[in-house]
Amino acid sequence: MYYKNLEDLIFRRHKQNNADELLILGGFIGVYPIEKMSKENIKTTVIFGCMQKAALNESYHKKYIQLSENSNNLEIYYKKNYNHSKIYCWLKNKKVIEIIAGSANFSLSGLSNDHQETLFDVKKEDYKETFDFITDSIKDSELCTDHKFTPTKKLKIKVKNLDLDKIISIKPPAARLSLRSGTGKFEDSGINVGQKSLTGSHVNIDDCYVPIRSSVIDELPELFPNQGINIKVGTGWGKEGKKLSSNAEFLFDDGEVMPISFEQKGPKREKGYIYKAFRSFRPNSLLGKYLRKRMNIKSGKPFKESDFKRYGRDTIDLSLLGEGQYYADFSVNNKSN
Repeated sequence: MYYKNLEDLIFRRHKQNNADELLILGGFIGVYPIEKMSKENIKTTVIFGCMQKAALNESYHKKYIQLSENSNNLEIYYKKNYNHSKIYCWLKNKKVIEIIAGSANFSLSGLSNDHQETLFDVKKEDYKETFDFITDSIKDSELCTDHKFTPTKKLKIKVKNLDLDKIISIKPPAARLSLRSGTGKFEDSGINVGQKSLTGSHVNIDDCYVPIRSSVIDELPELFPNQGINIKVGTGWGKEGKKLSSNAEFLFDDGEVMPISFEQKGPKREKGYIYKAFRSFRPNSLLGKYLRKRMNIKSGKPFKESDFKRYGRDTIDLSLLGEGQYYADFSVNNKSN
């Protein structure tokens, strides 16, 4: 049984078993691991099993097409009928040499959270049946490049204001999150936490995190991992978890893909403590550098009120599209409602 370092397990396996082809049937998939695997020296086929029930948006669809067209070793399929399996099958000269299956999706959240997902070796006597199951799934799929995209219809609701934030959809879950601190200002915390390096704190000057106010989680827990509950609080995994795993993948409106960690200890609710912030993962400064680049702010400079007025918005629209998959809109053309 495997329950730790699953990302390393999947990405190193072909180097250990000398496979020349990998078939992946996943309930949910993610851009980050697909892009990473496309750079490996192995032919890879990825099947998006739950595509019909996922809130696939056009940006993710275009990204999958882009990855497929930019690689000679990658094909991405959308399954026509729902399938929540997670199977990894390695071949050599068209013959199965190893299969691993379990609960871990081919996504950042599926492969990066130790002790939360498991994978098992499939017995050799089950290779043929499992391989046939995968090939039948491919027959019931279409290449992402052939798919005619239809936008997911959002459930029409009146925008709900939550002080600094807004609920903008409940299906799929989506909220407009303010980049301001709880006081409504841009202080030396939150997105400006890196400024504490100037006074001796051990952070990168571009470090930042985006605060998550409890009112958003209380109103729309479905938007966040584990219904907004930080399950690592009180387990002793806190510092380890921050260093070793992310629990989400953000695809920004400009195509940037970023590993994200929802973290920190917020107020206590019936099922535990809720999240208090999210930040980029490996390194923590990645998000701060990205926002500064989009806003034309020099590295290391603090975010100021005037910067956001010049840019045109001080919020990020966050939409949950699938397990651990988010679309993050920071465009100035989508700041109304």
